[in-house]
Amino acid sequence: MPAEHPATLGALALTATLAVSGGCAPSTSALGSTGSQPALVVTRDTLEERILLTGELEASQADALLVPQTESWAISIRWMADDGTDVRKGDKIVELDNTAILEQISDHDLAVIQASIELSAQQATAAVEESDKRFEVQTQRTNLAKAKLDAQVPPELVSVRDLQQFQLAVQTAKTALATAEDDLIASKKGGALEEEVKRIALEKARRKLVAATGQIDALELTAPRDGVVIIGDHPWEGRKLQVGDTVWPGTKVAKLPNLAEMIVQAEVSDVDDGRITAGMRARCVVDAFPDRPIEAVVLSVSPVAREPEHQSARRFFSVVLQLEETDPEIMRPGLSVKAEVITARHEDVVMVPRLALDTSHDPAQVELASGKVLEVELGACNAQDCEVLAGVEPGAELLPAGGSQ
Repeated sequence: MPAEHPATLGALALTATLAVSGGCAPSTSALGSTGSQPALVVTRDTLEERILLTGELEASQADALLVPQTESWAISIRWMADDGTDVRKGDKIVELDNTAILEQISDHDLAVIQASIELSAQQATAAVEESDKRFEVQTQRTNLAKAKLDAQVPPELVSVRDLQQFQLAVQTAKTALATAEDDLIASKKGGALEEEVKRIALEKARRKLVAATGQIDALELTAPRDGVVIIGDHPWEGRKLQVGDTVWPGTKVAKLPNLAEMIVQAEVSDVDDGRITAGMRARCVVDAFPDRPIEAVVLSVSPVAREPEHQSARRFFSVVLQLEETDPEIMRPGLSVKAEVITARHEDVVMVPRLALDTSHDPAQVELASGKVLEVELGACNAQDCEVLAGVEPGAELLPAGGSQ
C-alpha cells in the first residue's frame, strides 16, 4: 500500500468520523446488515487520486498602488483605507508620511535662495571685472595713440636716440594694448563660464525643489478607477500592511482587483513536490459558499519552494488555479478556498471503502458481513477508497475494520 502524507491521514480520520456518524463517501454506501451493524459495499467505479489544497481567491488582474521613489528611500504609512473598502476613482487609499519630504523642501528652498544669491554676486563681479578690463583697453589705446604721435616728429628735430625711444614706445604700447584686449576677452569668457556654473547650480536646486514638492502629491495614493481595495501583505511578516509600517519604493501597498476573472492562489507542501502539474483538473469550494463547487484547472506551479514567513522551517510551492466561472456579486479576493486537485483517474476499478480495510496486517484484510476475513491486494488509494487488485469481488458487503465500530 502506498505511503500516505500526514494531511491525507488527517483527511482519513475525518472521513472515518463522518462515516461512523452517518455520513457517506461519494463512491461508497452503507447498507444494513446484521441488526444495527452497518455494512460497506465493494463497488466498481472510477477512482480519483486527489490532493487537498487550501488557498484564497485572488483577481487574475489588478491595478497596483506602489510606493513612489523618494530621496529618503524608506517611508512609513500614515493612513490607509480599510481592507475591502469600496472606492470611487480619485478616492484616497494610502497616505504616506511626508515629514521627511517637508524638511527636504525647506532645505531645497534655502538652496535655491543661496544659489540665486551666488549667481547674482557672480554676475556683479563679472560686470565689474569686465568694466575694469575695458577701461584698461581704452587706456592702452590712448597710450598707443600718444606714442604714435610722438613717433611722427620729423627726424631732423630730435636726436636719433629720442627717435628710437619713440618707436620703442609705439611697440610697447601695441603690446600692452594686445594684452589688455586678450585680458578683456578672457574676462568675458571666464565670467560667462562662472555665470553658467552658478546658473546650472541654481537650476539644479530648483529641480530638486520642484521634485520634492511633486513628491508631496505622489505620497497620496488614489484609486485609478472604481473598485474594491485590497491591502498588500507585509514582505516578510506574513500579515497585511498596517499604519506605521515602513515601506520602500516599489512596495505594493494596495491594489484594485478586476473582479471579472478570479483565480485561486493556493499552496502545496514541498513533501508533495512533483505530484501537481499544470493542466490537472480540480474542484474548488469557497468556504463561504460550500454548496457551489466550481471546476478549475491548475494554471501553474512555482518551480521553487518558498518560506511562508521569515525564517520558517516549512516550505511551500505556490499553485495557481484558473476557475471556470466567476460570480463578481459574491466572490471577493481574500475568501478562503478548498481545492481538490485530481492527480490521477483510474477507470472501472474495484474499490473498497478505506473504513473496511485493516492495514495492520500485510497484506491488508477485510471482513465480510458473514464474518469471513479475506486478504486483499491494494492498488491506488484516495481519502475514501482503495483500488483492489485481487481478493474480493464487487457487491460484497464488508464490516468496518475493527468489527465493533
